[in-house]
Amino acid sequence: MALSSQDLYERLKRYEFDKTEPETLQELVKSALKKGEIVKERLKNLKALVEDVQNVLKRENLLMEINVDQNDCTRYRDLCAVGIDGSFQCVGGIGGIWYTPISCARVVFPNGFSDLPQVSVTAGIEDINQHEHPNVEAEASVRMLSVETKALNEWASSVGGRKSVVFIDGPIVDPPHYVKEEYVKYRCEVISKCLDKGMFIIGCVKRVLGKPFINYVNVKLLKNDDEKGRLKQFTSDTHLINYVFTKEYFSGAKGVLTTLPVDISEEDDAHKAYLKHGIRVFSFFMQKDIYSRPIRLDIPQKLDSNTNMRSLMLEVVKMTFAWSYPGHDVPLPVILAHNKCAVRKGCAEVLYDEILTRSASPDPFDNVVGMKLR
Repeated sequence: MALSSQDLYERLKRYEFDKTEPETLQELVKSALKKGEIVKERLKNLKALVEDVQNVLKRENLLMEINVDQNDCTRYRDLCAVGIDGSFQCVGGIGGIWYTPISCARVVFPNGFSDLPQVSVTAGIEDINQHEHPNVEAEASVRMLSVETKALNEWASSVGGRKSVVFIDGPIVDPPHYVKEEYVKYRCEVISKCLDKGMFIIGCVKRVLGKPFINYVNVKLLKNDDEKGRLKQFTSDTHLINYVFTKEYFSGAKGVLTTLPVDISEEDDAHKAYLKHGIRVFSFFMQKDIYSRPIRLDIPQKLDSNTNMRSLMLEVVKMTFAWSYPGHDVPLPVILAHNKCAVRKGCAEVLYDEILTRSASPDPFDNVVGMKLR
């Protein structure tokens, strides 16, 4: 019987464990056992804290349970929906020049669920000079995001007056560690163009880093040092929200759980750069049922907007819920765009090998130098 990929992976892990030298392995196992006890105690302490934190969030009106009925689903599934995602892989370079495959997919449901999706993909290999861009992955990420923004711009130019919702795979502001003025200006102009056309733009974040929600609550809402200390024991927003939402469902919640949107426009230099160019970013967490994982949804708004964020959040939650299939945490257009654009590591390595093969020279000197530069 053929082994599944998971079984093969487990066998590989066990093989590598067994190959580790016994002296090293003995010390590491001892350390793992100690760490396990520490983690167990930490989880116990957080479980005891979560009810207090839950009550604080409720007191500040930051938690909501939303019931989405069949009429809501029907109405929002008739919307024109778009999913946009990009992908890249960095696998190696020659003489400091990395050849990085980058792709972007846009998936459009022009008449909602009633039509098959239309797919367009842009892909190419970018040269990234490591001497100019020491953080190659950050530069590749920005170039990928530029392609994503171009796909968004093209959609905004073609959509006309149709009401549509665009689900972007990832945050509105990304990456937080790398602010490139020209890119930020262009992205903000495109977002403004979309908002002027009445489009909904929703950033769907599966892997949430940092703690802007915790920071907002601590700085803007809490005055009690004891309450602040309890909240800070949660190491990230994801850490906190998983505890709080799970507690809510175990206490009898049945609907969609959300936090209220908070303004994260001044969270870091990247968000401040967007604010400088007229775009505020609001963020909240959503979990569609007890079996799902919470995701963060980012909503951009123009600086002069007077939109009621609570009302907008309700619409965004219902749209996201309506377009999310059972068993999936994010909307269908995002899943399809992600699958269509994905550049897997093995694919990138084959492409890199092809570049090396094509670059081979009949001159032995060129080949020896090329080998040493890899």
